[in-house]
Amino acid sequence: MTTTTVADQVERVLKPIQQFVRGWMTGPLTDQLAADLGLQSGSDLWIVGRAGVLGDCDADVAAAGLAFLAPDRVRAAWESLPAGLTPRRAADAYTDLCCAWGSTELARFDPSRMTRLDELGRSIANSADGSLGTIFAGWRAQPQPGDVNARVALTMHVLRELRGGAHIVAILACGLSPLDAVLASPAPLPRSGPVWAEHLGWSGPFGDADVSRDARMEAERLTSKILEPIYGSIGDAALAEFAELVETTRNAIDM
Repeated sequence: MTTTTVADQVERVLKPIQQFVRGWMTGPLTDQLAADLGLQSGSDLWIVGRAGVLGDCDADVAAAGLAFLAPDRVRAAWESLPAGLTPRRAADAYTDLCCAWGSTELARFDPSRMTRLDELGRSIANSADGSLGTIFAGWRAQPQPGDVNARVALTMHVLRELRGGAHIVAILACGLSPLDAVLASPAPLPRSGPVWAEHLGWSGPFGDADVSRDARMEAERLTSKILEPIYGSIGDAALAEFAELVETTRNAIDM
């Protein structure tokens, strides 16, 4: 009989949680909101909306929290805000977009299952120390809406940022820079290598990513290792239930 471990469940939910945000984080909905707010592009909202939970800080502070985006690209987005729109307000508008997507897209699911998904996801997020990542801590502190479907969407994003924070820690612990990590990413093209680095605002010429491959894979393993006690805090049975809810819900969403 094969025993499913916490590590197995962490890996099981990795991609579904990353994919959960695809419906609202980038694309037509984000582009439209960016235009409504007076921003130049949806990618600017993606940057300022995520990091705006840190408040109206300097762009270097936001870049430190985001890590994998080039500091110059973060500053360009930060300074593109029209008069009257602060990073904090942009983050709140981005949160509203997340919640509106959840209210609409997840309304067709069993409310009791969505309630349970949110409860378990929040339990995991709340068990993590905020020092794991400032962006994560900022999103965890965002007010939770009353609608359960909106809450699920927000909670899934909080968990995505939780992994992001753990990944930054792991990358640095393995002796890599954020740019090294982007160039040597195991993700398929175009989400790796020089093309992805340029998408995130970095400028070449770039070094040989092959020298960082082993450390990059070790960082992936370390990221999951950091998350294991956090996810495991809810107990084996609850974690198995959570993984099933995340996986089946994500698989039923066309995005």
